[in-house]
Amino acid sequence: MDSKSIGRAKKKGKEPKGDGPPSIIWPLFLTFKWPSFGAAFCKITFDLLNFVAPFLLSKLIAFTEDHSQPLWRGIVIALSMLFVSLIQSMFLHQYFHVMFRLGMNVKSVLSSTVYRKAILLSNEARKTRTIGEIVNIMSVDIQRFQDMTPFVMLFWSAPLQVVLALFFLWRLLGLSILSGLVTLIAFGFLNTKLTVAMRTYQQKQMVLKDERLKLMNEMLNGIKILKLYAWEGSIEKRILSIRKREVNILRQLSFLHAFVSLCWACAPFLVAVFTFATYLIIDPQHNILTPQITFVAISLFNILRFPIAIFAMIGSQAIQTAVSNRRLKHFLAAEEMEPLLRGRPNTEISITIKNADFAWEKDRSLVLKDINLSVQKGTLLAIVGRTGSGKSSLLSAMLGELYRQSGENSLNGSVAYVPQQAWIQNMTLENNVLFGHELDSDRYQRVLDVCALRQDLAVLPAGDQTEIGEKGINLSGGQKQRVSLARAAYSDADIYLLDDPLSAVDVHVGAHLFDKLISSDNGLLKGKTRVLVTHSLSVLKHCDQIVVIKDGSVAQIGTYSELLAGSGDFSDLIRDYLTNRNSSNTDGEMGNDDAVVQEFLTSMKPEESEKGEGLERKLSQQSAALSSFSQTKEAKPKGTTQLEKEAEEKQQNGETKGKGLIEKEALFTGKVKYSVYLDYLRAIGLYTCFLCLLIFFSSSILGVSCLLWLANWSDHAQELQNENDTISSATITHLSIYTGLGMGQACFLALGSVVMSLGMVFASYSLHEKMLRSILRSPIAFFDITPLGRILNRFSKDVDNLDSAIPRSLSSFIQTVFASLQTLFTIIYATPQFAVVLLPLTCIYGLVLRFYVSTSRQLKRLESVSRSPIFSHFQESVQGASSIRAYNSIDRFLRDSQHRVDYNLIAYYASIIANRWLAIRLELVGNSIVFFSALFAVLFRDSDHLTAGLVGLSISYALGVTQTLNWVVRMASDVETNIVSVERIKEYIETPNEANLDTPSEFNLSKTWPEKGEILFENVSMRYRPALDTVLNGITAHINPKERIGIVGRTGAGKSSLTIALFRLTELSSGRIFIDALDISKLGLFDLRSRLTIVPQDPVLFSGTLRFNLDPFDQYSDDQIWESLEHSHLKQFVGELPNGLNHEISEGGANISRILILDEATASVDMETDALVQETIRREFSDCTVLTIAHRLETILDSDRVMVLQQGKVEEFDSPKDLSDDLNSVFSAMLAGAKLTKSHENA
Repeated sequence: MDSKSIGRAKKKGKEPKGDGPPSIIWPLFLTFKWPSFGAAFCKITFDLLNFVAPFLLSKLIAFTEDHSQPLWRGIVIALSMLFVSLIQSMFLHQYFHVMFRLGMNVKSVLSSTVYRKAILLSNEARKTRTIGEIVNIMSVDIQRFQDMTPFVMLFWSAPLQVVLALFFLWRLLGLSILSGLVTLIAFGFLNTKLTVAMRTYQQKQMVLKDERLKLMNEMLNGIKILKLYAWEGSIEKRILSIRKREVNILRQLSFLHAFVSLCWACAPFLVAVFTFATYLIIDPQHNILTPQITFVAISLFNILRFPIAIFAMIGSQAIQTAVSNRRLKHFLAAEEMEPLLRGRPNTEISITIKNADFAWEKDRSLVLKDINLSVQKGTLLAIVGRTGSGKSSLLSAMLGELYRQSGENSLNGSVAYVPQQAWIQNMTLENNVLFGHELDSDRYQRVLDVCALRQDLAVLPAGDQTEIGEKGINLSGGQKQRVSLARAAYSDADIYLLDDPLSAVDVHVGAHLFDKLISSDNGLLKGKTRVLVTHSLSVLKHCDQIVVIKDGSVAQIGTYSELLAGSGDFSDLIRDYLTNRNSSNTDGEMGNDDAVVQEFLTSMKPEESEKGEGLERKLSQQSAALSSFSQTKEAKPKGTTQLEKEAEEKQQNGETKGKGLIEKEALFTGKVKYSVYLDYLRAIGLYTCFLCLLIFFSSSILGVSCLLWLANWSDHAQELQNENDTISSATITHLSIYTGLGMGQACFLALGSVVMSLGMVFASYSLHEKMLRSILRSPIAFFDITPLGRILNRFSKDVDNLDSAIPRSLSSFIQTVFASLQTLFTIIYATPQFAVVLLPLTCIYGLVLRFYVSTSRQLKRLESVSRSPIFSHFQESVQGASSIRAYNSIDRFLRDSQHRVDYNLIAYYASIIANRWLAIRLELVGNSIVFFSALFAVLFRDSDHLTAGLVGLSISYALGVTQTLNWVVRMASDVETNIVSVERIKEYIETPNEANLDTPSEFNLSKTWPEKGEILFENVSMRYRPALDTVLNGITAHINPKERIGIVGRTGAGKSSLTIALFRLTELSSGRIFIDALDISKLGLFDLRSRLTIVPQDPVLFSGTLRFNLDPFDQYSDDQIWESLEHSHLKQFVGELPNGLNHEISEGGANISRILILDEATASVDMETDALVQETIRREFSDCTVLTIAHRLETILDSDRVMVLQQGKVEEFDSPKDLSDDLNSVFSAMLAGAKLTKSHENA
């Protein structure tokens, strides 16, 4: 069964008309109509057999009153009751088996449908739906459809039972049933009003739940940024603010639920009261409530009670499902990406765009205008332009990611896509590269070589079999980009779309990637069509064609020589680059002149030529580096070759085994610990729990009193009747007492429901708050090894269980336990001999319960654990949707998703079978209770204690005990299986936390610390987790106040790890770090992190206003924020936004300290923007200590000193001049590889 079934079903039948998108219920019915018809047959047979029991009860009461009848007739009646009950059980549980399995199929088909839709959503539709909302649809809404499916037949079955019950009551009590019918209709009307109110509240709650999960998703994706900026408190406040509003709605729903419970508890009882009263009033002389009339009517009222009560039980579930149906149908009706026209790869033209205008959304302004582009097969096309000019947008347009408002757009051949932000899957490095293709060992090894991944395999724990974590969490930015490139290279596609892949890697690695992979001379992809977006001007002369983008239009197209020789935007781009980069010039001399660039410089004005002369040398030298790279061996850190050899030997000897980064989700085994229940009861409040039990116990006392009073009244009904045609005062008194006791029971039941619901809402809020606080305080290593989907599952499905499933099942469990005890007490009171068989029946019941609950508990845990990978994969797929579409891998990813859903449903199906196993055995116990209570009534009918009223009372309630006992076990199982959510939440509440946020008061930390910005690393070693190797090894370095330090090294050398150590995202294994002579390990984390400033490698924007993203704690005035924006060259951009600082940031989208860390902050911007950033840093942070981690060596050449890291150690630490003068230094070799000095010529 797959998602296409729904599509086929829509074609087979006409969709019911209505406003808005079509409902998904109709196509679901058409898809699964035959199993539904089979289940309906079983259900209607069960319903009809339900009415045989009151007929047999009438015969049994008559038998006990007429002692002249032979004993065998009574035994036959008792056996008939047993036989009918057994037949009923067979049909009922066949029905449930089919319907639960149908629910499983519904979940499977809806999961596939939602998954496919999420991948195909258009940008406009995607913008209005956050990842949190889409995950919520997958985790909560689809689950509600599955939970509702087994009970959907009750929407016709329950009315049928009501009609039949009223018919037989009319046969028994005549027209007096009309008063009961009016009462029933009144309650039905009231229920409709309550349902509408509850539905409104449910919709509001779901909106808030989506909002909360959206923010949770952003928080988890940006957790590193939050910790670096010490923003945990601000984001926690925002999430809890939403949660409080959600909980307020849950409280209001609690009162509505209580009122509904009161109504449905009163409804059958008041129907009976009004019917009996009318019966007596119509003909007081002849209408006598004898046991035979009273308890046959009561048994019919009990049958009537079930369909009415079940509406109360499933009413809220049906409302939630209706809300989910509305959300699902709107989601599935959302606009999809326009299918991209893909032609045959054997044509001469690979990419064609004619007179095309593109926008990100249908009704928004154009981002690309009048694009005309034709790319011939085998061409290397470069796209250049200023930051924000539309380069990446043009690439997205080629992929069909933008809305085409006019013109044509087509690709001829298969596509491989490398996005600017590499998308990495949570699987092994090898599988990330293969991306679903078969392993071709020779090609695979060559791809590893050309993508410069060979050396990285040597340091990964298990080589290419290492799990590289969710989003490639344990890889550097450069490593992730090279894995993304390797994926594209291995795919052997016809067209390669590369979005600035060289910006995240070192200069010499970038040169290697271009020469060995991309270039048309020696590259692996030569002969393929390649479109390269780049800020690296040095590679342009090696491209076949260059497209210059300006303000969303194609400004120029031509070869490098043509564009450079003429005037235009390309010349302006080069001129601005050379001029703006002048301040970063080094003293090195030009190694190889490029005649074309030199010619361009000579055509410039004298003053422009003077400014640009220094950087012309760099541009020429970088170009020379690329042209000569195939003859020049890449400069490598010392020891690299040996590491590569060791890695190769390990692979050849088969020593490397897969090593996973992501920890498997904890699967608890055995009985749920009593401490979990105790923790939950404490969260509710022990006093509240005691009060609830007291209220429910009082309700049961009133219920038993009411039943015994009715039995006594029916036995003496003849004596109480007047001889005239008026109802006697004694009868009125008995009726009044009966009514008062019954209403008292209902009121206590409603009161208990209110108290319990409010207590459980409070518990839900409390546990969520503790889990959120614990997650925010967890170390960064926790997020490295825990998939975000798993954490989101706790905050979505498990919290939803706290909000609805546990309150519903626990409340039902307590009420049905008291109802069962009430029934058993009544039977034993009527026939004390029943106590003899009660003990063995209880033992059988307990034994069945013991086997079932332990099995069900473990199956629920398996189902919970197997559910998390569904959401992790789903979230990962939504984030990488553009790559999945580009590679045309939607069907493969859909199969992967279906496999995960199927694996989850294996545990669920086993649960269904276990449920049926339980139900059949419980039915046998319940049927035995009915049989033995009837048998003892037959055998001991001559007893003075046993009256016809007591027989009628005990048997009429024994007939319902089967369902009650079944419900007790089911609710007990539901409580234990759902309490697993508390167990799972408790696990996250108890996760190890980071050090204290606040500095101890006795430390007396100055408010202006750090005043100087002096940093001392003293023998610093660090590992990310205890089992891993150290990433920093004995680093000792002293950084003076106001000093500008450049930190360089090959990918994986430990550059970013130094930042992690400085901010204490991971605690040191040994050594100490001092800032202004203070040991930072003694400081509170908030005090440390909030007083350092970092521009991270992967910045994150949180939904909310731009102002919130700049100042989440509201510490600064608008004037101060505008001043910061001006220094950052963003004042004009923000000023032009419609709402300025209050501009809303969509999903995903500083305090000046004495210490500033730049972690590859300008890797993905053009040279001009890089120059502006460097200028701002020099001007605004002149009094600060600045640490700059960079791949672009030009960025750090004007630093006071350069720290060269290699394998987690400080290899060199000196001024750039001294290091470059030392021809044996690693830094000199790096400069030589980048052709930034002439020192290599003399080496």
